[in-house]
Amino acid sequence: MIHILDNETINKIAAGEVVEKPLNVVKELVENAIDANSSAITVEIKGGGIDYIRVTDNGDGISGTEVKTAFLRHATSKISTDEDLHYLTTLGFRGEALASIAAVSMVEMITKTEESLTGTRIVIEGGEIKEFEEIGAPKGTTIVVRNLFFNVPPRKKFLHSAASEGAAIVETMQRLALSIPGLSFKVVVNGSVKFMTNGNGDLKEVIYRIYGRATSDELVPISVEKDGIRIEGYLGRPVIARANRGDETIFINSRYIKSAPISKGIEEGYKTLLMMHRFPFCVLHFNMDTTALDVNIHPNKMQVRIDNQEEITKLLAVEVRQALISRNLIPDIAMVKEEEKTEKIVAPEPFETNRITNESEVKKSDLIFDDSETNENRTVVLFNDKENAEEEKEAELKRVAALNQSGSVIQKKISYFEDEIRNQPKNTGNAASGLEQKSFATQNTAVNPNPALQNVIVEKPEQYTMFENEFFTNEAKEEFEVIGQVFDTYWIIALKDKFYYMDQHAAHEKINFETFMKKFHEGKLESQNLMPPCIIQLKPSEYQVFDKNRKAFENLSFEIDDFGQDAVAIHAVPTDLFGYSMQELFMDVLEELSTVYSAKNPTTVEERIATRSCKAAIKGNTVLSKESAKKLIEKLFTLENPYQCPHGRPTLVAVSKTEMEKMFKRIV
Repeated sequence: MIHILDNETINKIAAGEVVEKPLNVVKELVENAIDANSSAITVEIKGGGIDYIRVTDNGDGISGTEVKTAFLRHATSKISTDEDLHYLTTLGFRGEALASIAAVSMVEMITKTEESLTGTRIVIEGGEIKEFEEIGAPKGTTIVVRNLFFNVPPRKKFLHSAASEGAAIVETMQRLALSIPGLSFKVVVNGSVKFMTNGNGDLKEVIYRIYGRATSDELVPISVEKDGIRIEGYLGRPVIARANRGDETIFINSRYIKSAPISKGIEEGYKTLLMMHRFPFCVLHFNMDTTALDVNIHPNKMQVRIDNQEEITKLLAVEVRQALISRNLIPDIAMVKEEEKTEKIVAPEPFETNRITNESEVKKSDLIFDDSETNENRTVVLFNDKENAEEEKEAELKRVAALNQSGSVIQKKISYFEDEIRNQPKNTGNAASGLEQKSFATQNTAVNPNPALQNVIVEKPEQYTMFENEFFTNEAKEEFEVIGQVFDTYWIIALKDKFYYMDQHAAHEKINFETFMKKFHEGKLESQNLMPPCIIQLKPSEYQVFDKNRKAFENLSFEIDDFGQDAVAIHAVPTDLFGYSMQELFMDVLEELSTVYSAKNPTTVEERIATRSCKAAIKGNTVLSKESAKKLIEKLFTLENPYQCPHGRPTLVAVSKTEMEKMFKRIV
């Protein structure tokens, strides 16, 4: 017997397509907040989002007359006809999120538009409206979701732990923060602020807040505009490569997406710069005509179809490589690991600025780390206990004096606060509030024994950046000094206030690779006949790959004929490759080409052959003379990319004088 399902059952089934876990709830609500022209969004969760989710924004809000309509299925303000799907500029458009969330949880919404005198509050439990009233509220929308899946126990049973669900939400919010650097985000988990951004539009600062200084210091900017496509963002240097594609962060028109063609183009640009099974770190924004996209594929909206996918792949391969090789890619080695100091974030919720006034208390000798641009590496020691200030200052100044003798630079600065702050009783909530909100002036002067508050700032020596003292310059070519060989493999080279280790095998391998490619592009490759020819039996799928790329092998001076069913005979090879195992080389190239997206691109074939053609390089554990090493180094100066061998291993690494002095405790 055929039954017509009731609305409650229909809504629960439909909710399963949109709301599988707390992450989906947060993503849908935050995307709605973004579409509402918000400038600040706060997300707070408890119990991994299973128990409690609150999303607060200061956007346009919803008119009181439309609040109930907003919770109906397929109710949306984003589109009105199917034609609008070709011109989507919003993150949401299906009109399913609120209805699906309300069907499987207890939802409370408070919203107000700028034109309205009062806001509207609605409470829905399991799809049924329980309360609806006018209420005083600020402009914007706050949605609270409690007891997710309270009426669908089987689905709740299959959720992960609260910690796992919470971690997934934080990662998604981090991606949303990267998608729109000009929007302020804050994420609170079980009462603790996990991260927040200030919305100043600086993408690199958002990357710093999420991934830390070690990652943000190794970024290369990229900016490309061609054929109606604009690409902007940052590429990670090879030194911060990942073990998977999880940190290939791609946005199209501010929407986080996953795209095999785009990932392939990025990875093609990193070819020979990364070791095998390593993947790049990148954050890239694509802006393109909405008519060239189809985002209406899956409810998660992360899968898209793009016109001219192969052209985008080729464009990325060229531009990514150009952006990388134009920079100094010699990695710096830290001899002494320096712990990165993190800033404890304490901030009130939007529209609740008095929330922590009575909870904050400045404790004696608190350490405050200032991550601002001008004070990035300073340690600030703050005293505010009047009774013990003199004794503690004296002890601290003795410590600072000892540091000064070891070579550190010290500046003593006196902080002058407003009179009402200076005269506050010690350890009061108002004093804490004053420290957070009052600006203060500083001046270089002698130590004043009277003020209650004093900052002693110790400047830390900074490691040289990747762009200082570059090795491959005309000036450096005349000034470097070859010190000697160690372990019969590595050479020590001195230049100004850095010294370098060079891997002789990786360096020679890269020289051979670029020499081979240069001969190929200039049409100067010569062939060597094989007697007898090398016969290789292929699988049908392998033969198809070879047949598609037959012209590329011919361009490289290979002479290859068919030899029966799915077999080939190699009669001649480039002179530079003569003497290698032809069968091993040929099969290795075919195996990789079978997995390459852009296999029809001949350059891909040629570079893969050349990548495997450098086995004649000087091996490790081989003694060389200083003269031979110097010639090897001088040859590196002539290369387009001397930083990595064809397999992505570094040819040189650098150690600065500062790091040596840290190791020997000359500086701290």
